[in-house]
This record gives sequence, structure tokens and C-alpha cells, in this order.
Amino acid sequence: MDPSLLTKQQALDQLDFFQKKKVPLFGIEILRQVDGEWESSIYKTIWFSSQRGVYTKARTFIRHQMAGEWQMAEFKAAIER
Repeated sequence: MDPSLLTKQQALDQLDFFQKKKVPLFGIEILRQVDGEWESSIYKTIWFSSQRGVYTKARTFIRHQMAGEWQMAEFKAAIER
């Protein structure tokens, strides 16, 4: 498994870390595994044009979108974990 992919709880924990360190967050992609390949959807990706309220929006997006077969998240942030 790709080390940049996080489970729901790991993603929420990582988001808390980003918020504490004030890491700019540019987007989140939610993925599912299909036939051994990771797949995303336009409906499971969010891009942030501003940092205003970004952590609250990201937390809400993760909580609502990571359900069922959509079990992994990947952050688009300014630094690596």
C-alpha cells in the first residue's frame, strides 16, 4: 500500500497535526481500491482556493466522504508528513 494513503482516523489525526503546525492544505483526494488499483472520483476530491476555514472544511469532507468502499485519503499539502 502507498504510504501516502491514510485511513479515516489517520487522516483526521494528520489534519490535527497540520492545523497545529499551520501547514497550508491545498486539497484532499479520497480513494477506493478496484482490482488492486487505487481509484478516485471528481466527487471525492476537494481543492481549496483559500486557507480560510480550510481545516474545518477538510474535516467535514473527510467525515462525510470516507464511507463504504472509499476508505483511503491522500492530502495535497505544502510539506510531507
